[in-house]
Amino acid sequence: MPNLSQPNVNGDICSWADIGLSIDVPDGAEFPVFDFEALKWSDKVEVGEQRGASGGRVMGTTRGALSTEASITFTRAGATQLIEALEVAAITLGTIRGDAVAISGIRFNLLVQHTPVGSDRIYEAKLVGCRFLGRSHDYKQGNEADMVEVPLNPLWAAEKSSSGNWIVLL
Repeated sequence: MPNLSQPNVNGDICSWADIGLSIDVPDGAEFPVFDFEALKWSDKVEVGEQRGASGGRVMGTTRGALSTEASITFTRAGATQLIEALEVAAITLGTIRGDAVAISGIRFNLLVQHTPVGSDRIYEAKLVGCRFLGRSHDYKQGNEADMVEVPLNPLWAAEKSSSGNWIVLL
């Protein structure tokens, strides 16, 4: 019997040690990323409201608009790996200004996979159409690796159900 005092997914507890990440850059290869420390994403639907003339009660709502956000914190090696893959795609697509290669317009996909120890199920999420929006370097004294936080702008996110369907909000 599973220990129900722990948060779990179908009896299997997913943890950081079970995560895998791969990036798919257009005009480039899909590659695994090992040099990252954190990945955060969220999505939500923002609905519009139709209010009645008397009392301002909500009479109906629109289907809404999807908003998706993400960020990833890499070690310097991981950030360099992504930047150089985006550089190749940008050169192929011609987003060059003199000797400067513009990478922020290149969209790429992230695939996140968890497989808990003792399980054969792969929990999957994907962030589709991400753009590299910036970078924040974190250098500090000590024995920790240099970190680079990268805000992303995904078009949408999805999680795979046990039936094999990709579940999306809109």
